[in-house]
Amino acid sequence: YDPQTDGWQPLAKMSTARAALGLAAVGGKVYAIGGSGTGVLALESVEAYDPQLGTWAPVASMNGKRMRHASVVLDGKIYVMGGGGDGKLDTVEAYDPQADSWQQVASMLQDRQGHAAAAMGGNIYVTGGFNEGDSFNAVSVYDPQADAWTQLKSMSIARHNHASAALDGKLYVFGGSVDGKDLDSVEVYDPASDSWAQVSSLTSARHSLVAVAL
Repeated sequence: YDPQTDGWQPLAKMSTARAALGLAAVGGKVYAIGGSGTGVLALESVEAYDPQLGTWAPVASMNGKRMRHASVVLDGKIYVMGGGGDGKLDTVEAYDPQADSWQQVASMLQDRQGHAAAAMGGNIYVTGGFNEGDSFNAVSVYDPQADAWTQLKSMSIARHNHASAALDGKLYVFGGSVDGKDLDSVEVYDPASDSWAQVSSLTSARHSLVAVAL
């Protein structure tokens, strides 16, 4: 998608069909991470798209299989967290594209699937998700320098399969689902006051969406 022309252009297909995958852009490439495949519950494989070549190529696989996980880029590394695979996951891995390798880091404070993650101020913020079929509103932050997670003020609404994005030092969460109902609500988190506030709703209820700040 080119926002200058408001137009879409098809690109090369991935080498593996994937649903409920993670996606991250770093070092001039886009990485498709894990997900569920054709006849496969969860994948550990990862592939990278080079826009200069217009092709996908495999890179190092994760240490474990994941789907419905979250992924985010911080300080030149890709962090993937939670999801489902061989059971429910609270584990977190970091990928170094220079070394083409994955490293286990501190696990989250709870198992999560269908959650959202965003990098802001040198930390990673994880919101919502579900566990044992129940959505929750818990929020936590990961400090890569301390390799530790801290619980933060919860959102006012429990949600999963939502989206999040950081903009101007604040964290926004959009839509999602709770108790089988799709949401149009949007909340914004201010790390300075550790508080959430409601802002204008989406024009339509959405779940399983993505959000990108440009």
